[in-house]
Amino acid sequence: MACCGNQIDKSEYLEYNYDKGDKHQPPPRIRANGEKYIDTFNEQPWAFSFGTGEEKGIWMNSGDQAGSIMASLVWLLMSYSAVTVTLLAVTEGIPPILGMIYTVLCCMALASHAKTSLTDPGSVPRAAVPQEEQRRESPSHSMCGQCQTFKPPMSHHCRICNRCVSRMDHHCPWMNNCVGAANLKHFILFLLYTW
Repeated sequence: MACCGNQIDKSEYLEYNYDKGDKHQPPPRIRANGEKYIDTFNEQPWAFSFGTGEEKGIWMNSGDQAGSIMASLVWLLMSYSAVTVTLLAVTEGIPPILGMIYTVLCCMALASHAKTSLTDPGSVPRAAVPQEEQRRESPSHSMCGQCQTFKPPMSHHCRICNRCVSRMDHHCPWMNNCVGAANLKHFILFLLYTW
């Protein structure tokens, strides 16, 4: 199995039971330079299903009905406005170049909206553990009260997505997703295209 560019085998997983008290237990493997955590989940077969869990194939918050309605409204209203402006350009109510520019901006905004909505916002894997230097510097590490897992610095738990998200900005109901480290660029592009 490859992890962060390094070859590891199953005996190198960080399965060290600190509560056990067994002195014959081998210490956890020290991670290589630049390796943040060992992702043991990617050996699982990929499934085509929607949700916010690690086992889901496509990231989509299906548990928030109000967010799903609001995200659908964005698509409906943007599409309606593009059709209206196109009809104005066809009937020569506005110059055709303005109609084309507006339609292109609407398409780019909707593409950014889809990418923001369907991209994992940077959720923290449930198997994440602190880096070695973090372990040496601090004897205690923050744990998420809801996930009961390690909570990296600058991450927050979203109660709607039910996941910890790295560098979480906010949960946007218009996107029906959190805005975090992995989809912030697409969210800002959506705002620029609609402005």
